[in-house]
Amino acid sequence: MRRGIARRLAPLVMVVAVLAGCTGEPAPTTTPLTFETYTPTATPTPEPDPDEATVPPERPDLSQVDAETAEALAVYFLQLYPYVFATGDLAEWDAISHPECVYCASVRSGVEEMHAAGQRMEGGHSDLDEVVTTQVSDAMWQVDAVLIERESRTIDASDTVIATAAGPKAYDSTVVLVHENGRWLVRGAEFEARP
Repeated sequence: MRRGIARRLAPLVMVVAVLAGCTGEPAPTTTPLTFETYTPTATPTPEPDPDEATVPPERPDLSQVDAETAEALAVYFLQLYPYVFATGDLAEWDAISHPECVYCASVRSGVEEMHAAGQRMEGGHSDLDEVVTTQVSDAMWQVDAVLIERESRTIDASDTVIATAAGPKAYDSTVVLVHENGRWLVRGAEFEARP
């Protein structure tokens, strides 16, 4: 089932080609033609907004057991990632993480380690495109999407930037969700960087 969630980060780039027409008769040329080379000026990437990261994403309605709910939970799960690294608040992350989700546990450990060191992350928000939701079994769904991650930076206890991750970066992402004992949970997630 294909669902469109198209919140694209990068603007479309338009390339204009100019084609010159020719007549059947060659015209004499006495002056050689010269062309100027256009070099685009690099546009600086705006710094991550620290306030954006500290606002939790809106929790979706998880009362139904269907593909739409699975997709909504996958999107919510991916939106929680920068929030937990910014705030250290793992309550919602834990609430939707399956006990056997290796990726979920890895993120939890990373958040705890970062905040124990007095650090936090700003930015790193993601947009999704080309979302496809597939029902794998009666209680399992898989959501595949192109995830576009924005720039992020790591801040220490003295508010000094100690690391940055450039953006946007695109990943092929897969999130597996299950409905068990009346609850929706994230069973696993994988990400592969696009070339």
